[in-house]
Amino acid sequence: MDIRLQQKETHLHVEVGGAYDRSATRGVIVRIRDECARLGLNRVFVDARALDATVTIADRFELARVLAEGCTAAVRFAVLVRPEQLVTKALEDSAVNRGVPVRTTAVASEAYGFLGVEPPG
Repeated sequence: MDIRLQQKETHLHVEVGGAYDRSATRGVIVRIRDECARLGLNRVFVDARALDATVTIADRFELARVLAEGCTAAVRFAVLVRPEQLVTKALEDSAVNRGVPVRTTAVASEAYGFLGVEPPG
């Protein structure tokens, strides 16, 4: 799993690609959380369109659990995926139920809108 983090003026921009690696998930979340704290950011835009579409529903529940372990409601996450990856809202629903605001969508403007951030360009 490849990950790139980039500080933007209003949010942390994260690009995730390659094959989904469940064992690397915790480290990725910790890295994102640490960067948000270090930079004083409370919004995260995750572009997961380059991620392998074999993320199972169990993986999505696990990701939500890991998010809830280390993140608070003070940090909002928007996850942009390809339309074929949006087969379920398991990540979103499970994270929200645990108190972490997450939106998963295949529409970039919806993701940016959820964060209250102007889309680039």
